[in-house]
Amino acid sequence: MTRERARTERRDLDLERGEPVAGGAARGGPRALRRMARPIGAWTTRPKILITNDDGIESRGLLALKQAMDLLGDTTVVAPDTNQSAVGHQKTLMRPLRVRERTLGDGSLGYSVDGSPTDAVSLAFLGYFRHGFDLVASGINYGANLGDDITYSGTVSAAMEAVINGCPAFAISQEYYQHPDFALAGQAALAVARNILEHGLSRGELINVNVPAVSPDESEGFEVTRLGKRVYQDQLIERVDPRGIPYFWIGGPPPSGLAVPGTDFHAVVHRRIAVTPIHLDLTGRRLLKRLRNWSFNLSSPETRAAGDGPATAPPEPDEAAAGPWERKVGAEVARERR
Repeated sequence: MTRERARTERRDLDLERGEPVAGGAARGGPRALRRMARPIGAWTTRPKILITNDDGIESRGLLALKQAMDLLGDTTVVAPDTNQSAVGHQKTLMRPLRVRERTLGDGSLGYSVDGSPTDAVSLAFLGYFRHGFDLVASGINYGANLGDDITYSGTVSAAMEAVINGCPAFAISQEYYQHPDFALAGQAALAVARNILEHGLSRGELINVNVPAVSPDESEGFEVTRLGKRVYQDQLIERVDPRGIPYFWIGGPPPSGLAVPGTDFHAVVHRRIAVTPIHLDLTGRRLLKRLRNWSFNLSSPETRAAGDGPATAPPEPDEAAAGPWERKVGAEVARERR
């Protein structure tokens, strides 16, 4: 089969099937339990909570989060076996993954994966534990994940992977200092988890939590915020190895940020716990409207050099001949135009 034929057949199959089917039957394993949000006292069984992070299975922050979630539900810990900070939403597809049982600092059982935070969550939702989960908690990360940090963060990406699998999730990070005390972060995690289980999140939503490096007595409480703006001060550091070959580190001082009121950075600077809603739909709505006024065409370079005008608009689809998928897409486009 040629590549073009395979592509065409795959496109035809996608159109025939319409939207992908969500749930374990489509992916081969149990996924989110999809329970309705309700007061904790009304749950007939304890919530099943998956705990993960990007700092690795031996992180004290992971253990602190697990112990906080133990007060709320039945926890399962699965995390990378080494530090995977700043790997983003990396997913391992070109080699096998290996899972090991580990004994955590409190004597309980955990699991380590020789992959990324996303891999850890994927294994759980593809059936490794033979059951689904009501909530995923990712953290407690060493160092804040504020503003633009979420595009790098393995901690936030693990929570995103849970949301992709239809499960409510939150990521929690704490300002870094030499000997972190996670008492305040543990209390914040418990409060956020309880609210998610009781009130629920809509499809595609997650919560990013950032905790100042202060004691509970010094904290100024919670603030619901928007993403702020990070100011990075990265530097390229060049060195030479013993064989005389140059190598490079990306280093520099820690990032700062713009302390604009209402942002997560401003809240943490003022000793408040920042609770920031995030949505996986990254569509630029303003740019979407502008793009409709741009001229797109597939004319040859010679035609464009001759001053070819804007491409003609494609004909309107025949609604009578269109299938359910085409009709749905057409309705969404119509709503955007209005």
